[in-house]
Amino acid sequence: MSTGSFVLQAGLEPETASLGWVIVVLTAVSLTALIAIGWYSAKKNIGNNTADFFSASKSLGFVVIALSVFASVFSGSSFIGHPAETYRSGAAFLVFPQFMIAGLIGALIIAPPLINLGRKWDYTSPIDYIEHRFDSRVAFLVLLLMIWGTFIQFIEQFIAMGYLGQVASGGILSYQVVTVVFAAVIFVYVALGGFRGTAIVAGVQGLLMLLSVCLLLGIIGQLSNGGFTTQVQSVWQTAPEKLTLPNASTMRGWYGLVLLILFGVPTYIHIQQFYLSVKDTGDLQRTFRIQAPIFLFVALILWVVGLVGAGVFPGLVESQSERVVPYLMGTYANTGGGTLFPSLISLGIIMSTLSTAGATVMVLSMAIAKDMYERFLNPAASDGRVINASRLSIAVFTAFAVVVAFTPGLTIWGWVQLKFEFLLQATPAFLFGLYLHRIKSDFVVTGIVVGCLTALGIYFVGNGEVYGINPGIIGFAVNSVVVVGGSYLTGETDETRQTREILRYNAVEYQDGSDGSEVRYVLPGQKKSFWVGLGIVLTLIVPWYAPSSWNAQALFGLPIWTWVIFGALILEALLVVYGTVVWRKRPIEQTSAPVGVVRDSEADD
Repeated sequence: MSTGSFVLQAGLEPETASLGWVIVVLTAVSLTALIAIGWYSAKKNIGNNTADFFSASKSLGFVVIALSVFASVFSGSSFIGHPAETYRSGAAFLVFPQFMIAGLIGALIIAPPLINLGRKWDYTSPIDYIEHRFDSRVAFLVLLLMIWGTFIQFIEQFIAMGYLGQVASGGILSYQVVTVVFAAVIFVYVALGGFRGTAIVAGVQGLLMLLSVCLLLGIIGQLSNGGFTTQVQSVWQTAPEKLTLPNASTMRGWYGLVLLILFGVPTYIHIQQFYLSVKDTGDLQRTFRIQAPIFLFVALILWVVGLVGAGVFPGLVESQSERVVPYLMGTYANTGGGTLFPSLISLGIIMSTLSTAGATVMVLSMAIAKDMYERFLNPAASDGRVINASRLSIAVFTAFAVVVAFTPGLTIWGWVQLKFEFLLQATPAFLFGLYLHRIKSDFVVTGIVVGCLTALGIYFVGNGEVYGINPGIIGFAVNSVVVVGGSYLTGETDETRQTREILRYNAVEYQDGSDGSEVRYVLPGQKKSFWVGLGIVLTLIVPWYAPSSWNAQALFGLPIWTWVIFGALILEALLVVYGTVVWRKRPIEQTSAPVGVVRDSEADD
């Protein structure tokens, strides 16, 4: 198992390497540890009521939350699918690190008021907020959309795991066998440990994922004959269009993807559930500060991996490009690198897949058992009955996902795009509903229906995009106009007056529950400077302003325009940190003023 130097040439035939007993032992030990965490949680009677089983009694610290969210967002589809899309799209897929950080910016807008209201009004899940803030109609529609988006992400993990297991085992294990084993492990540790066990497991998985990314970077750093520069030059020779400035349609699609993730990721029910489980505001702020550099580093490395793959294996067809990461690891092993590093990297990808799948199926089961069964079918159900219904739901969702994943009809990236088209239609209920008391239930219902029909209509007429813009973004825009325009044109009502009282606490933290001491904050979403910063970042992240001369090669053979985008990426990550800085306690003289929907001069800068 040598890990010495080796030579990785451009233009090699894709090949795989059986990782043998190394990956088998590493995986077996890791999976046993995950099951042990779930068993320990069950044995200690952790999660014996719905508040703890579904939200860990809102007691998770910032390290666990930061690593858990990272592990859930950077799933197996990220480690396998996003380098594959970089292979196909080239440098223009710098949109990948951009939209991953954009998801954090969106969470900075939605999470703080949601967590504050959750503590005041004792929400266990995001749907508790939706029904309290609006009504059962909105809760049902939003729940369906969130289930849709989360289940699609669940399926993605099975597809990614199947590809990796089949290639890493050298074909010994079939795609189908890998997905079945994967499903069985998820069911055991999630059903036993509940949300607390799932979060702790995801935190451990996040650490293993970071190790894997560092090893991927190390493999690239060991390349001889010019290393990364050699692979970039190979791309210039075999597919120069992958490095030149994208056309106008691609740039419009670039903006569309950033907006899709900016407003889509914060609406993931499992991401919201992680944030709802945090201890306090201080831990939530530290969570975002940790996540910003981690997201930037990992996403950039995965982009680099895809670009290196394009240099090493030019001319792969789409189905082959989905395996570019396993091919790189196989080539490394077969050219003198040994199997240890590829095995550790594979373990990290396995963990990334398990972490996302575990979190998604956990909240899917919550959505069915608590938010649908208890809320709409059996309000008198005991905690034990609801938890058992959740475990049954885990089994059903897992089995169904295996069946769907056996015959995947889309690329992993295709599944990523599909889930956001409709998940995004739930976003206005959070984006506007958490801040504006005049947003009304009737118009949220209408907006969701119109937004979904708009996106579906675009598909039915045979157009995947309109001028490069995703149907989901167009539906979201129409949805938002209906929600905000209709709500404000109809003036104040009894509903809005009641909602004003609910939202008075969106910037107030109750440190020991609704009866504890209160601390009032200025939220990032209440600061004009935060929105101005977001506008500047959105202006710079797409190179619409770049002259053709910026196609000239610069450091490492990359064109000048990519280095400008790297700078914009750093600004984007700094905006996340800035959001946590302006998110601070209100000055003493303002703490007696009304909070929430009533804005003062300090909150508006």
